[in-house]
Amino acid sequence: MRRILEINEVDIPVWLAATARTHVLHMDEREIPCALEETAGRGAYTLVLGGTRIPMRIAVGEEATFIHVNGRAYEIGRIDPAESLGNVGSGASQDQMIAPMPGVVVSISVAPGDAVAEGQPLLVIESMKLETTITAPRDGIVAEVPFATGASFGGKEVLLRLEPREETV
Repeated sequence: MRRILEINEVDIPVWLAATARTHVLHMDEREIPCALEETAGRGAYTLVLGGTRIPMRIAVGEEATFIHVNGRAYEIGRIDPAESLGNVGSGASQDQMIAPMPGVVVSISVAPGDAVAEGQPLLVIESMKLETTITAPRDGIVAEVPFATGASFGGKEVLLRLEPREETV
């Protein structure tokens, strides 16, 4: 299953694949063979990366997972890709729609120069076999649609940019 993890305030798309004898963690362009073995004690595990064995403790909370390893504690936030679609922007202005993970543009309902209203459907994307409609986070003018229908995009790429509407007096 694909996930987005937040580690040290950096979003990292990851997914775990099972093979016949092990698991492979996919992170960015890396493929890391790994296994997690439960050991004695509640929350105690050993992470096996290649030939290296790393003892750790893991606690799972509602909003994050906490890992204690090598004398340091890490908080790993979980981001729901569906919740993060669409409304990531520059400050409160919400000027751009950012892809949280790679995908494909299924359809586009607007073109540069079009006036849009808050909540109006702008485009439909597919990520992980899930179609999602991206809607306008505010009223504005479409400034840029960098991808065409059928085009693939990477995680964190801008799918659409808005600019403010000119006020008429």
